[in-house]
Parts: sequence; C-alpha cells; structure tokens
Amino acid sequence: MEFDPLSFKQSLNDEVAISAIKREIRNILDSYVGWYDPFCELIQNGLDAIEERKLSDPAAPAQLFITINLQKNSLIVTDTGTGLTKDKFERFLAPNFSFKSGDTRGHKGVGATYLGYGFNHIQISTRSVDFESCGKMIEARRWLSDPNPAANPKVTTDTSGPLDPHFASVDRGTSIAIEFDETTRPGKLSWLGATTADQWDKILRTKTGLGAVLNGVPLDYSITVVDQNGVQSVVSNTTAEYLWPHQQVRKSRRVTEVNEIQRKVFEKHGAGARLPDAIRNLDALYDTIEADEIVAYVDLDKTYAQLVQDYRPSVYFCYAFSTKVWSEFNERLNIRGGQAVLSPGIQLAANKMPQGEMVQIPLNRHTGRQNQIHVLIHFEHARPDMGRKGFQKEVVELAQHIARRLIERPIERNRSLLRPVTGGIDDLGREAKVDSWKEQFLDHERDSPLNLQDEKFFKPMNRLGITSTPTREQDVIALFNQLIAGGVIRGVKIMSTNERFVYDSMFKIYFDGEAENHQFDANTNPLGVAEERYKEGFFSKPKILEYKFSMNALIEDLESGDKNTNDIDLVVVWEIGEDYKQSHMISSLLIPDNLTERQYHGATHIATNLNTHQLEFTIICLKDLIGFLVDPSAEIENQKKLYDEEYLS
Repeated sequence: MEFDPLSFKQSLNDEVAISAIKREIRNILDSYVGWYDPFCELIQNGLDAIEERKLSDPAAPAQLFITINLQKNSLIVTDTGTGLTKDKFERFLAPNFSFKSGDTRGHKGVGATYLGYGFNHIQISTRSVDFESCGKMIEARRWLSDPNPAANPKVTTDTSGPLDPHFASVDRGTSIAIEFDETTRPGKLSWLGATTADQWDKILRTKTGLGAVLNGVPLDYSITVVDQNGVQSVVSNTTAEYLWPHQQVRKSRRVTEVNEIQRKVFEKHGAGARLPDAIRNLDALYDTIEADEIVAYVDLDKTYAQLVQDYRPSVYFCYAFSTKVWSEFNERLNIRGGQAVLSPGIQLAANKMPQGEMVQIPLNRHTGRQNQIHVLIHFEHARPDMGRKGFQKEVVELAQHIARRLIERPIERNRSLLRPVTGGIDDLGREAKVDSWKEQFLDHERDSPLNLQDEKFFKPMNRLGITSTPTREQDVIALFNQLIAGGVIRGVKIMSTNERFVYDSMFKIYFDGEAENHQFDANTNPLGVAEERYKEGFFSKPKILEYKFSMNALIEDLESGDKNTNDIDLVVVWEIGEDYKQSHMISSLLIPDNLTERQYHGATHIATNLNTHQLEFTIICLKDLIGFLVDPSAEIENQKKLYDEEYLS
C-alpha cells in the first residue's frame, strides 16, 4: 500500500498546484506555536474518537494510552475510539479535511495536517470495523522546507507494526506516534525537565484535553514515561479532569459555602460574632459559576450580560492567600525553571479543554491581586482561531472583565478569611504531631541558636530569654518585645496590638529618663540616635508598626494594595529579603556614616522609594541588629557589602 495524502487536493500534479498546497500547509503550521501543541492535538483526537464510539456503543471501552519516551524523543497516543475507515485513513492528513462535527474538540481539519507535516516521522496505526492498517510518513517537515523536492512525501506500509504495544489489545481505535528533532517544536522533550509520569500527568491535565474543564470525563488513561536513562514510570487514572488549583493547597473553601456559613452565624449571633475555624485562615477561596449565574454573581451591565448570553461562559476561579502558592507548586513539580504549570491569570477554554496561553487580568487599582487568582473560563459558543492562536477580541475582553469583577466583588468581601502573609518559614512542624513537633524545635534550637549575652541588658540574668532564631511572624513579635523589655531597644512604647485591623500594632516614641539612655555611644549605646536627633522629653503621636518574618511579605502586601507605605512608620522583621529591590533602596543605619538618619533607637535600616527618592518607612531587622551586637565590626562590613553604594558600585 502506498498513497499521497494530498492527491485528492490536487487538480493537476504540477509545480503550481504543489506550491499552493505547501503554502496552505505552512500557514497551518505557522498557527501552531505552543510547546504543548502536539500533545494537545493527539490527546484531543483520541478523546473525540472515544466519545464518538460511545455514542453508538455505550459499553465500548474508554481508554487512552500516552507514552512519552525521552530516550527516543517520541510521543505516542493510542485510543480505543472508532478507528479510521480506509477512506478516512487516506484523507485525514490533508489540510482542511475534517470528519468531525462542531461538537467535538477539534473541527477545523488542520490538526492532523499539523501532525503529519509538522514532523519528520509519523506512524498511524488504526483498526476499525472493516479496515486495519499501519502506515508511516517520513521527512514531511523537510519536504515542506525544500524548494525543489523530488516528490511529495507518502504514507507507506510500516511492516514493523505499531510502535505502541498497547495497540495489540485494542479491538478498535487508532495509535499515532511522532518523533521530534531539531526542526520541530518541541525539539527535545527532555528540555522541560519532566522525567516521571506523575510530573507529566500534572502538566497534561493543565495544558491538554486530559484536563476536562466542565465535569470529570470517565476515562481509563495511563501515562508511561521512559526517562533518558531508560527508567520507566507509569501513572493511571479513571477520570480526565483539570488540575484544579484549590485541590493543591491544604485548606480551601467554596465562596458560596462561606457566604452561607456567615449568614447563619449572623442570624444566630449577630454582627461581629466570631466565625468558625472552618472558614478562617484559608489558603484559598474558590467557586464555580454557570453561565446563567454569572451576571448576578459579579453584577455585569447590559453589554456584558448580552455577551454572556452569546458565548455562554462557565467560570471557575481560585484566589490564593499569596502569590507564592503558584511558585511553590511549580517548584514542587521540579521541572525546568521558569516553566509555570499553574499560574495566575485567565485560562481560556473551549471544546471542553483549555486552549492557548494565560491571559493577564487588567486591574485599575490593587494591582498585584491579579497575581493571586487563577481563573478558568469555558466558552460554549466560542471557537479558537485556526490552530491555537487565540480567541476573538470580545471573548478575551469579556473574560478579563469577569475576572476583574470577581476580584472586586465576591473575593473582596471575603479576603479577610484568607490566612495572612507573614513571610515566615511555613513548614516547621505544621502538620507534625505534638511529639514530632517538639523534636523538630529541639533540632532547630540546636542548629540555629540565638545567643545574646551582655551585662548592659536583660537584668539581672544578662541574657536573652529566646533560645533559637525566629521561624515565623509570631517569633519576631516575641523577640522584639523581649528586646524592648530587656533595654536593648529603648523609647519604643507599644500602645496596642490588633490582629483584626489592616496593620499590626501602634506605638509612640518617648525620649524620657537620662539622655545617655537614648543618645549614641559606640561603647555603651551603639543603637542610640545621634545627638542632634535627641530631644529631651519628646514624645510622638501614635505611629503604625508592622511585623513580618521577612520584608518580602510586606512588599507583596504593598504591591497588591492591601497596605500603604503612607500609613506605615516602622517595620520589624527578622530578615529583609530580596523583593524590595524592584521598588525601594535600603540604607543601613548600622554603618557609622549613616548614624544621623536614625530616628528611632534600635532602628537598623530605612527604605527609600526608588521613583520618588522619599523616605517611606524605618526598619528594625532583628537578625542584623543581633549580629551587630554580637560582632559589630563583622556586621558593619556585611552591611556595607549588602547596602553601601560604594561597595555596590
């Protein structure tokens, strides 16, 4: 058997006709720009074939076998669908020739052409009621680029048989195998860094039809991965379903459930009653909204309400307490750096599957919150353009408007239920039992001791009462207050601490008692203020104090709009971190040349806005403060290397 898939498209087998067809194929290939496109096409074709067979034979098996071989740089997808008839087998690779209806995942007739002519080796094995064949086509991609090819590439019988051993047990269905090389996209499957079936399962559930976005689709599927060393791993599942972000965190609740619980608490106990722990300190809020509910759920105007009627979107969203939820998931997945499998933004979907790249959510205020939400919107009546270029402009704008309204309406009303961003070490004993928890803290105390002894402080024992370095915000608060009580930090009077208000605490500055208690002296009071800063008997108006384990968490709050630098006077942290560099410059007050900038006793740094060059807040970094008290010379050198402009230049 030998045939040319393009023969029936050619009225004349001449150079003009061939050139026209090659242009047509190149246009199709140009529309496929995504790294995951071959996975999407093969998987959606298999799912469509399975569903088509199920319509006439509900008892037929629904199986999909996916094999990713990093050694051979190949991909095979085998289904138990209808299989191809002889006529379809000889025509389906031709451009714009489709056997599919508008209800299937693919219907434009370009996907098979992309698979056939986008790669240099493809094998198609099929078995239907009255036809069975195994054919291959090679060098099609290079033929497309060759201005003077000898002949059109042809599908020829592959006497070696199907490459997928699973196909031997398939009564009806199709198996397609493709190989990648330097001319294809992707070129090397190993580039992604995913080497196990579990990694690939999570990836394919977010990028392909294996992640059904409406309801879980009953499907027995397996993913087999052979890594570059020949080690094989397998994952099997019975449902094709999207990798829902709320299932990737520890504690999440549906917004509609949260609203109902709050309503019941209000009716029974009145306003201000304490909410149950089940809906407090959440890692994420999520919900799903059907097309008929969207207009009321986010309060859309008539123009957008009409678009909802036209395109029939259904919406899923997951709003995380911190942007780090996404980066931490991707880090745990342990693939190539910078490759986000779950990320914030809008994932558009149609034909029952995610389509295209993430779309950013435009916000006019509280910019940064768009980085906390993952929105998936499936359009019943919208179709992506040829290949995977994207959706109509008005569809994208509708999706962006819905996402923006989600943040402004139901999420804004419930954000207080999310757990606070503290920047602390989050996993130290969090899920351990009490005994294990004690053991871990003993280990932490041994490995990270906090030793501060000085005859000037902590009378009469002259030593700090905390034995190990902080691991979270609560530890920072405890250590800071011990340093005040022990006389290390002076003149700061804590007025109140409030966990319900936007900011953590309120304080005043008092210059009371002897001047030597507050003024700088290199030997007796190295954390004091310069003489010109000292005003005897001075006390300030109430000021705002913010606690964080790391200043990274404060920068995140500022970027999201949750907090404002105009309100904050003093920030107390264990460590400064790195995130400030995009928006602020840090000056170290532990460097002697900067002493005159110290407004508060014990202040270690000040933060200046990079754009306005205005001082925004003072910092007490406890890690650096203690390092300075233990070994002043060494810490001063460290501060110069970190923050001094002469060193940095």
